[in-house]
Amino acid sequence: MKEIGYSELEALFTAALASLESRKAFINSLNVFPVPDGDTGTNMSLTLRTALEEVQKSQPKSMKELVSTLSAGSLIGARGNSGVILSQIIRGMATAADSKPVLTTTDFTQMLTKATEVAYKAVVTPVEGTILTVVRRMAESAAGLQQEDYTDYLAEVIRTGRQAVKETTGQLPALAEAHVVDAGAEGLVTLLEGMLMSLRGETVVSEKLTLKDESKEHVGPQDLTYRYDTVILVASDTLPETEVRAKLTERGDSLVMASAGGLTKIHVHTNEPYDTIQYLMKFAPIREGHIEDMQYQANEYAGGPASGTGSSSKPLASTEGCADDNVQRAYVVVSPGPGFDEIFRKLGAQIIVAGGDTMNPPTEAFVDPIKACNAKSFIVFPNNKNIIMAAQQAADLIDKDVQVLNARHPVQAISALVQLASCGPDDDCMAVANQAIDATDFFAVTCATKNATVCGMLVHEGDYMLFVDDKFVGLGQSVEGALVHLSESPISWDDKSLVSVYRGADFAEAPFDALVATLTRQFPDLEIQPYYGGQAFYGVVGSVE
Repeated sequence: MKEIGYSELEALFTAALASLESRKAFINSLNVFPVPDGDTGTNMSLTLRTALEEVQKSQPKSMKELVSTLSAGSLIGARGNSGVILSQIIRGMATAADSKPVLTTTDFTQMLTKATEVAYKAVVTPVEGTILTVVRRMAESAAGLQQEDYTDYLAEVIRTGRQAVKETTGQLPALAEAHVVDAGAEGLVTLLEGMLMSLRGETVVSEKLTLKDESKEHVGPQDLTYRYDTVILVASDTLPETEVRAKLTERGDSLVMASAGGLTKIHVHTNEPYDTIQYLMKFAPIREGHIEDMQYQANEYAGGPASGTGSSSKPLASTEGCADDNVQRAYVVVSPGPGFDEIFRKLGAQIIVAGGDTMNPPTEAFVDPIKACNAKSFIVFPNNKNIIMAAQQAADLIDKDVQVLNARHPVQAISALVQLASCGPDDDCMAVANQAIDATDFFAVTCATKNATVCGMLVHEGDYMLFVDDKFVGLGQSVEGALVHLSESPISWDDKSLVSVYRGADFAEAPFDALVATLTRQFPDLEIQPYYGGQAFYGVVGSVE
């Protein structure tokens, strides 16, 4: 095949998605840190899946319509940094293909070249040894190829890509220490490998349902009984199945449990995903979790609003106060749990987007509520380093005054909102918020999900890890044991007066109260304030101000 039309290109992207999903678990396993995170394989596959769902809805009839829809769909569906970069790669490819009725291998080379240019521009500080390196290396390789046949051409491009992926281990110290390749780079080459398999007439088998079948599975009446599609991987294959089935059936439907190889995968539709996670963590650590808002998906397909009329479940993004035409400046915050939701409401946040580690919201989760809000300007707190790029991408897609702050944790947003409460019309409120964010150190304790070497320290599955300002600080055999290392962190303690501690969904009140007492003894000169955060996966998070 020397030329491909729009229908063939759609088939190639569909095969690329199937390839991504078939290796999603492996790509997710390439995380450098052994902690629950917004996994790369999941984020990339969901980004591409949204793009292809948009294609299915619009039924394009030309190359221009197809690539435009793929680009727009990937932009609004982008999740996590890897998903945002993938959306920029697709955007670059679409720009190069936009005016061409059919694509030769020369055209595809131009698509890769433009993809490289756009992707590099999208990242403030490009880092080599990542997906950026691999797309650049493949574009450079393609530019020197003479093959006109797509199968031969793409095989050579992928050969270069595979070698570039292998070399990422030596380009970044964190990858070398973990003995892994870059997950985003692996995902990109996996995507192209799916295209090549399709060209060769080979079947690309996905772990998930087909796009058509999945839309049937998830899209139902506008007012769903159970809103959240929740998939949880528990690090045990010996759960009391009868008890678990009975408990989860009380809370939802469509329950599926499957156990093998020391793991149990649980799928359930529920209105209480955080409570479900908390319940399952009584038996074993959570290896992986994913939550999707089916009500939002259903109403999108039906052409309605994000929340069904009369629905008793919570929307993906609450928008309290946005209907008021007198709102001059609205605050948009990403919240990881119900306790944080309540705190943010009390501090005046108009839009609260559900998200955090393992649940990176897509770009559209910011776009839709901001468009629906009558405020004159918006300040966005992404509250996670893996969500900042999606929020920034959303700001670029909206014709409103939207400023995205570099808030990497919810506690930083809390500090900023407290200061913004007294920010007057003549004050530089962005400077006030940024100053509060910079002055707030944050910490978190979570349970390691696998054995790994981190910063030269051997970490075993089940160990509790303390992170301060996203940097690994120390280990313990319990949450309290890990927090002992807080005083050893590089925080400048001389000007600190307050430690706020937020209890996670999986951490019971009694041990939390004991932990607060320990912190009070450990830091006698500081005020210790306890709260309920309700965040999943992280037993305790907090701030030092």
